Amino acid sequence: MSEARHNQKRTAVICFGSQQEDYLKLVTAENRREFIEFIQRPLQTQLVLEMHNNGCCDTSCYPVHGLRERRVQGWLGQDRVIPICRVRCQSCRAVFTVLPSFLMRYRRQDTDCLGKLLEMNLGMGLSQRETATIYAWNQKPNEWRPGWIWSLVQWFGCLVPVSLLLMRLGLSPPRAFAE
Repeated sequence: MSEARHNQKRTAVICFGSQQEDYLKLVTAENRREFIEFIQRPLQTQLVLEMHNNGCCDTSCYPVHGLRERRVQGWLGQDRVIPICRVRCQSCRAVFTVLPSFLMRYRRQDTDCLGKLLEMNLGMGLSQRETATIYAWNQKPNEWRPGWIWSLVQWFGCLVPVSLLLMRLGLSPPRAFAE
């Protein structure tokens, strides 16, 4: 039986500015020199040695390996195709994905849309059915799955402890969490 692959979670999230256009301008430029220079320092900090292949000795240079396109949906239902950059370590040849900060791993909605959904569900106290109905108003027909909001809450709950999430939303955690 082959050994399990260790290439999971080879992703770096980088802030390219406050607007999606800032990222798109950098990544779609013909000469990607400015983009490559911009991402080197954040990549060196985020991509620790454990994320590289065994025997990697230099984690300081990451040239662009390729671009992939991801269809991203905004809050108002508009679809947008965003290029996602992949870089390769010069030393060990490991490939990493560079995500702009307005995208989340494994999600097809931008962070604005996800934030509004979580705020409605957790902050405003709407039920998942009510949140799903509001979100479905903005979407094209046949693109909605009823359990999607619950899977979003579960996914986010794995990333952030519930008590911390409630406090960041300005809500007090239940007494069972406080004791």
